Amino acid sequence: MIGGLELHPSLVHFPIALVAVGALFSVLYLTLRREWLRWFAPILLSLALLGAVAAYFSGQAAEDRAEEIGVPHAALEEHESAGIWAFGLIALACLLSWATHAPRRGVWVATLIAVVAVAATFRAGHLGGTLVYVHGAGRVPGGSAPPGDSE
Repeated sequence: MIGGLELHPSLVHFPIALVAVGALFSVLYLTLRREWLRWFAPILLSLALLGAVAAYFSGQAAEDRAEEIGVPHAALEEHESAGIWAFGLIALACLLSWATHAPRRGVWVATLIAVVAVAATFRAGHLGGTLVYVHGAGRVPGGSAPPGDSE
């Protein structure tokens, strides 16, 4: 949190989008074998990894605030665990994407791990959405009602 601004909700969308598009380009390169497609997956997965680092640390900073407003600890732990798995799979997909980039062998393994990383990232995102929309993690404590809402 910077000056009361919660960063986690904004930052998490970068690794979600980038790992999905990176995996898509990995699949495209695996199936089409066009030279111009070769660079996309390693670069996008590297950016996804950087975004995952930012999302992880901003999530750690948001955890205490979420617990203060009554979000169940078990739900937070499940989201955190899923996020760590996604983070690790993104890192592995990134590493394999670069390792198979030059020799152009083993690309199918890198592609498979990238697709699994997408699934893990989407699961972590779904659990994060559950924290917000079911458990109210996005509430502002002590905030006033929006204009027009009266009780």
